[in-house]
Parts: sequence; C-alpha cells; structure tokens
Amino acid sequence: MKHFMLIFAALALAAFNTFGADADAGIWKWSLAGQTGDTILKLRQEGEKLTGSYTNQFGKAEITDGLLKDGEISFKVKRELNGQAFLIKYSGKLSGDKITGKCEFDVNGETRALKWEAMRDAAKAASASGNWNTVLIIGEGNRIEGTLKLKQEGDALTGATVRNENETPIQDGKIVGDEITFKVIRDRDGRKVSTKFKGKITGDSIKGKVESDWSGDLQTFDWEGTRGK
Repeated sequence: MKHFMLIFAALALAAFNTFGADADAGIWKWSLAGQTGDTILKLRQEGEKLTGSYTNQFGKAEITDGLLKDGEISFKVKRELNGQAFLIKYSGKLSGDKITGKCEFDVNGETRALKWEAMRDAAKAASASGNWNTVLIIGEGNRIEGTLKLKQEGDALTGATVRNENETPIQDGKIVGDEITFKVIRDRDGRKVSTKFKGKITGDSIKGKVESDWSGDLQTFDWEGTRGK
C-alpha cells in the first residue's frame, strides 16, 4: 500500500499549471521525491479557460475543466494505475512565478489530499522591461510611431504609451511566458476609447495585434516594437 501511494502521489503531482492572458501561459517545472527527472507542464489560457499538458516519467497527460478566475486556478486530471482509473482534482493560487495549492483524490473510498508547488521555468520566460520603439500598422503604408515604457514585476506589467509627448498609463498589463497583454483607455469626443494590445516578445522585438474602437467601430491592426538600447 505504501509503494502504491508513493507512485500515485507522483502521478498526482505531475499535473501542475499556471496562467496569464489569452495566450501561452508559460512552462512550469517541478520535481518530486522518488520521481525520476522533472515534471514539465505547458499551459494555454483563453479567457478564464485553461488547457494544457504535462510530461514526466509516467508519460504525457492532458488537463480537463481548467479554470482561472481572480488568481485562483482549478482543473482535473484523469489517470490510470494498475488498470484502475482515478480522477484528481487540483486547486491553487498564483503568486509571481510560483503556484501553491493542493490536489485531492480518492483511494479505496477515502479522500486524500496532497500539497504541491511549482515554479515558472525562468529560462523560458521573456523580459518585457524597457523602453520600446513601436509602430502601429494601419494599412496602405500608413504607420503610427510611438514609444512604450514597460516595467515588469513578476507577471505584472506597468508603464505607459507615449506619442507626441502625450503619455497614457497602461492598464491590466500582464506577461505570461513570452506573451504580453495590456490596454489603454483614452477620451475621444466625450467617450472612452479602449485599445487592447497583445504581443509576443522575441529577444528585443515584439510583434502582435491591437484591437481598438477609436473610429467607433472595432478594428484590428498589426503592431511591432523594438527595445531601445
């Protein structure tokens, strides 16, 4: 029974996850006593929905019913051991590049709970801090140039967009892996205009999409940036 529980605990703890904005939600890594090698988890977020897979010595598995809301995550994993199927329920909370929580499962009709934690794989995480020279591509050769100032603390981004010496703070800034998202709210003709940015960082470059209702209709444009030296 003890040997069974050690194997099952390793299986159960091999399904950890995290999150961010509508994008790849990072690669997470952790190890467990008695387990050979690290567990690697890859996650993706769409709204409040989480999907993903992890790989360890027991192979690859998918998470189900993944949910992220107000910094709290939950998901389920179906595993099989010695021909017996198990449903493992996870819940946890993100704090910077670390997630802590618990998993629950039934053994012989009795519910057991284990604590677990994982860290974001720093080698896979991009850095967003700095001053970026940006350009909004609005078609027919038209380009609007500006500057984006970003400061990264954990998975949070703060900063401002700058154009013609007018500086506007960004809101809801986040970075998950190499994906960043934020929005900018401006006043135009007595109404609030929301512009949402989404981009992927590769070294000192960003490429992505901008969604805005500046004209009164929702439109999507390409945008890109280069980090200043």
